[in-house]
Amino acid sequence: MVITVHLNVHHEDGRFRVGTPYGDVTSESRNLGIQQRYPQAVCVNGPLRSSWLPAPPTFWSRADVLEALEDQDAGALLRLVRQYLGASQQMVGAAIDMAQPHVSGIMSGKRQVTALRTWQRIAEGLRMPNEPRRILGLADSCAGFSYRDTEAEVSQSSSGDLWSAPRTVQDIAEITLRDLMKRRDALAVGGALVVGAALTETLEHWLMPASRLPGPRGGTIGESELRRIEAATVALRHWDDRWRLGIRRKAVVGQLSEVGELVDTPQPAGVQSRLFAVMAELSKIIASMSYDEGDHPTAQRYYTASLRAIHQAGPEHRLYGVGVLADMARQMLDVKRPQDALDISRLALDSAHAHQAPAQVLSLLRTREGWAYARMGRAEAFHRTVSQAEDLLGSGSEDGFPHWARNFDHAELSGVVGARYRDLASEQQDRVVLRKHAELSAIYINQALQLRDSEKKRNRAFDLVGLGRTYLLLGEPTEAARVVRQAASIERTLGSGRVRRRLHDWHREAAAFHRDPSVAEVRDELSNTLLAGQSDVKESV
Repeated sequence: MVITVHLNVHHEDGRFRVGTPYGDVTSESRNLGIQQRYPQAVCVNGPLRSSWLPAPPTFWSRADVLEALEDQDAGALLRLVRQYLGASQQMVGAAIDMAQPHVSGIMSGKRQVTALRTWQRIAEGLRMPNEPRRILGLADSCAGFSYRDTEAEVSQSSSGDLWSAPRTVQDIAEITLRDLMKRRDALAVGGALVVGAALTETLEHWLMPASRLPGPRGGTIGESELRRIEAATVALRHWDDRWRLGIRRKAVVGQLSEVGELVDTPQPAGVQSRLFAVMAELSKIIASMSYDEGDHPTAQRYYTASLRAIHQAGPEHRLYGVGVLADMARQMLDVKRPQDALDISRLALDSAHAHQAPAQVLSLLRTREGWAYARMGRAEAFHRTVSQAEDLLGSGSEDGFPHWARNFDHAELSGVVGARYRDLASEQQDRVVLRKHAELSAIYINQALQLRDSEKKRNRAFDLVGLGRTYLLLGEPTEAARVVRQAASIERTLGSGRVRRRLHDWHREAAAFHRDPSVAEVRDELSNTLLAGQSDVKESV
């Protein structure tokens, strides 16, 4: 006769407490020997199992796995475990404490899993992270299990380094999973925006050399498939045109998750490097989309993920990271953190000089630096850096100009400088100085509009709203209403969150001119159309 006894194992102060039907047994863990036999038994409530089947982080972010979880389809989930983990029915049964015939019945669809206790055994046996557990309605793991713990073979030393390849892959898997699971009424990843030293000290690691990728290994993808992945990523760069191209944010998140799964499997060093570069670009695209939606914490996480991924791609890709830093500096300016923006801009400049960046890239970074000075009210420092940016942009050629910086041209420089003169004017108490800065703002922004490519609709909308805000400072409300009406017409074809937030800023500032018929009419139009339901927008760009 075989007697099966279910044990509850707890670890307290270096000792294991084992609950049995006959009372608790406590012993030194080294004497009991249970830690060696069951290394995962710490903080596990329920049946003790000797054969865990931990799925990798990327498994839980797959669309088909998420669908199985949302449908509470245990058969589909276990079939995916067999497909992607190569686990036999016996292995699955051992992991989830279930006989092989029972497992076979579930996989074939002949048996359904409805009992919460059975789902709990499946979750424990597969080392399911907390996020998928919540989809099933299960409580979090008592150990607070997350992706950091998923793979037993990843040692603490290798996963503890935020900028290491394994940790980067794990974190991207986690953020994409959370994003794919989001509800429409919730932000993608949540959390708070990181600012100050906590942010800049983390980014300082960018300047350190990355550890070398492993040598030649067997791969799972060929050159043709890799080129297709890269080509698809290039197409996604034009996400601003997503309404015409049918590009949606979740599709890019799904693509990043798929590429992360490829990186998580053994690949030759050259292939691994290119896949990390793809991950970096996809992460940056998602960050830009999140930023456009006003979800700054999520945008920042993806920007940081992009920087960490490109750090692993190799020195030939380092210049791309400079562009990521430039975007992060712009984000800090938009959330009124000019000192953080200045620190990040200087970090980007150090990296750009070290990698002999072309003059146009240096001009872009000087513009970010000047933007920060303007937000801090440092007019002289702003004038100095703007002069440097103009000289650099005029001295460069397009040879070796990175694709991510090609949108930065004389029109963009004029638009940014004009908007910054408006910032300086809006903080002035001296009416003479205010008018001088506002007039310079109007000159630069009008110059930007003349130089803009007609295809760059979102940039034109930014210019027009900025010009409308400047005309308010100059006491010309009718002109302000005229150009803002043009911007609103463009925005109806864009669907840009950032443009709408800037329209909201004009709407708020124009309240002082509500008696002007043109202003009143445009404000009413905005309130009833583009800004309907957005009275709670807090960001001022």
